[in-house]
Amino acid sequence: MLDSDFSRRLVVAVDAEGYGRGDDLRHDSIQSGLAQAMDRGAREAGLNRETWARQEAGDGEVSVIPEGEPELRVIDDLVRRLRKALHDHNRERRDDARLRVRISIGHGVVKRGAMGFVGQVVVTTCRLLDAKAAREALKANPRADLVLILADRLYEDVVRQLHTAYRPESFTRLEVPTKERTEIAWLWIPAEDLDQKGTPDMDNLPDVADTLWALIAGGALERVGAYGTESGLSGARKLLAKIKEFRSRQGRQADPESRDDLLESMEKLVRLDAAGEQFVQRFNAEQITVNLINAPISGEEINFGIRN
Repeated sequence: MLDSDFSRRLVVAVDAEGYGRGDDLRHDSIQSGLAQAMDRGAREAGLNRETWARQEAGDGEVSVIPEGEPELRVIDDLVRRLRKALHDHNRERRDDARLRVRISIGHGVVKRGAMGFVGQVVVTTCRLLDAKAAREALKANPRADLVLILADRLYEDVVRQLHTAYRPESFTRLEVPTKERTEIAWLWIPAEDLDQKGTPDMDNLPDVADTLWALIAGGALERVGAYGTESGLSGARKLLAKIKEFRSRQGRQADPESRDDLLESMEKLVRLDAAGEQFVQRFNAEQITVNLINAPISGEEINFGIRN
């Protein structure tokens, strides 16, 4: 139970997708399915949900976790067990009847007030849950039953320090604007749920990476008006600028260090950033290919080319 005194606790917020679009029967199905999935996930993670202080909201809930519950089990085991429970729940259901959720976890000072929980951590955790990027990530990955959004402090203290089974690089850095400030958070989708089929240009990304890296390594993108290829190189420059911006938002060095590093950034970019996806499409439309033109760049012979 949560007493009247402020204390520092984990806060878990969960929200089901598509609740507002459903009728009464759909609402009942979502509520019962979510309650069962959360109960099962907690039980299989070795947690006791009966001791949690919960504030329910039809299509979701906010829970304050008591001190006796191990933090790592909540951040790691609960999320993975909840994903399995959702998968089993959805196994025989049509796509439009599946239960899919966003779950966010924060940590801070909180207490029970007269009409609900009181504490900035509750406000922040709920705002991260409602972040546009989190909603778009669930929409962009239709195979996923769950996306996780972790508060920056938890990610830095728990995930980046390798206290969980998560790989730190499997998270995507988010900047979530709020009325007071911009919150940093980290988004995770199980690797096996990431949607590649049906994502425009995903199959072509290795070829795009090969071509763009050749242009980067050869210095072609710094060369203006090279052999009449300026219009084609413009698209490559814009794509690279978008990739650098995306990497910086993730807290990484802006410039890719290798072709594989470049490819990894592009794969994340097209999954999570619609504008970035459009830059890749534009790059492909210009049909950039390698080995069409031999041009001396910075005193060295490299092969690069544009086919318009």
